[in-house]
Amino acid sequence: MPIFARVKTLFVALTLLLVAAAPHEFYVSILTIRHHPQERTLDLTWRITAHDIEHALANVSELKMNSDHEHPKADSLLNAYFHQHLTLFQEDKQLDWIWIGKELDGETLYCYLQVEGIYTPNDLSVSCTLLQDAFTEQQNLVHVESEVLPTRSHTFILGASAHTFTW
Repeated sequence: MPIFARVKTLFVALTLLLVAAAPHEFYVSILTIRHHPQERTLDLTWRITAHDIEHALANVSELKMNSDHEHPKADSLLNAYFHQHLTLFQEDKQLDWIWIGKELDGETLYCYLQVEGIYTPNDLSVSCTLLQDAFTEQQNLVHVESEVLPTRSHTFILGASAHTFTW
């Protein structure tokens, strides 16, 4: 192999290594809230970069998700963090959710929550500050979907107030 080809291969490999080791520039979570009128539930699916949430909770405990050394209370620690950074209101009543579970797909963490007793998603007020205590650039996209209504979306940035989804 000519020297130029070896240098080029080495350069490409080092570049890829540096890019992989560098922190990412975008801090985004996506929360999808699906209303199921027959079951009268809101099913929440939160898509988060796993190492970002681990970083945010590092002062509480090391989660070490998806490893043999995962914290035994990782689910409850995540749920407690979500309670600090997500509020749902409807008709001046704060809604609470049931923790369903989580799964890790590569670097993406999916967390599943459910709110029961919801007849309509109309006038659902949401406040979301997830990861904004760790990353000022953090943006949290919230989509509210229904089988019978068009999807509504809102993006929460640092300092944003609650948003009410109406149809």
